[in-house]
Amino acid sequence: MDGNRALCLALARPESMAERTDGEWSTMLAAARETSLLGALWQRAREAGLETDLPKPVALHLQGAAWVAERRAEALRWELEELGRGMLTRMAPPVLLKGAAYLLADLPNAQGRLANDIDLLFPEAEIERAESLLFFDGWSGSHHNDYDQRYYREWMHELPPLAHRQRGTTLDLHHNILPRTFRVRPDAGRLREQSVALPAPWRFRMLAPAHMVLHAMVHLFSETDWERGLRDVNDIHVLVNHFAAREGDGFWEALLVEADALEVTWLAQRALWLCGRHLGTDIPPEVVRRLAASPRARRINPVARWMFHHGSQTRAASSTPLQDGTARGLLFLRGHWLKMPPGLLVRHLFYKAFLAEKEDDTDVQPEPDKHG
Repeated sequence: MDGNRALCLALARPESMAERTDGEWSTMLAAARETSLLGALWQRAREAGLETDLPKPVALHLQGAAWVAERRAEALRWELEELGRGMLTRMAPPVLLKGAAYLLADLPNAQGRLANDIDLLFPEAEIERAESLLFFDGWSGSHHNDYDQRYYREWMHELPPLAHRQRGTTLDLHHNILPRTFRVRPDAGRLREQSVALPAPWRFRMLAPAHMVLHAMVHLFSETDWERGLRDVNDIHVLVNHFAAREGDGFWEALLVEADALEVTWLAQRALWLCGRHLGTDIPPEVVRRLAASPRARRINPVARWMFHHGSQTRAASSTPLQDGTARGLLFLRGHWLKMPPGLLVRHLFYKAFLAEKEDDTDVQPEPDKHG
């Protein structure tokens, strides 16, 4: 069994970890490291009562990763406390997205998860005011050349990333969950209106359950980079299981209604299919039928299924590296094709290939984790 399959089995059925050989553990740990899922594996092992049944070196490795995730979570909470009492108090509470929201809401996928940056959703008319206020709290922008500024401010769904001048933390200010130039543009007002307040003392809001799941789906299936695709698939799987268990049929009904309202049913179809393929996510047949029957649905053809499956495999533990590499290349092209109309896409890729200034590797800041 290759490491990708072993990792998926461990996430979906933790007791399977007791069946792994030393060789399978080696490739599975490589896959988990590449996808930042080592800490999640330790949490799954604990939930299944397997801590003492794992090979000791494996247990120490996973436990160490979980400790790193805990320290990162503590640092992230501290950053959010600073934001919560800083200049943003002059504005209505923003909506916290992705990993930071999972953490503060104490959702099950936050356990052992590495989240490096903070993502906030503001109304588009207020996002530049938020950027200006954050400057006085020590946050400054990146991507200073004219082209990159235009790329973010005219075409994307977020401003250029901010970094704290002392601490180096990355902060992204969003006004939507998909770029302006994407094939569809969700109603961001609907996301904010249905958002819910996080528990006190936090001065943030988070997306409603159906929107939180749809955002995770949209984030992965609009991406050009699938390097941590399995982590995103696991997020969707855990969130779906959690909310479906908590809210029953009401969650699925809201997911179907909101997917249509936000025009992302076709992306939800693909996400649920991939979750079922990798992790055996339990999706009611009626949900699958209604998704396919929606006027906003698009058939998932065999080439797309092949591309999503192989593109979400890791490099470290794959038994089909040529197929996986080809699929990742196709997903890169697909992501750009969805994000920009053809004329703009050609101009953008030409600029990046031939006109953009080359960065000096000795003075390059770490690239933010866009997978939140």
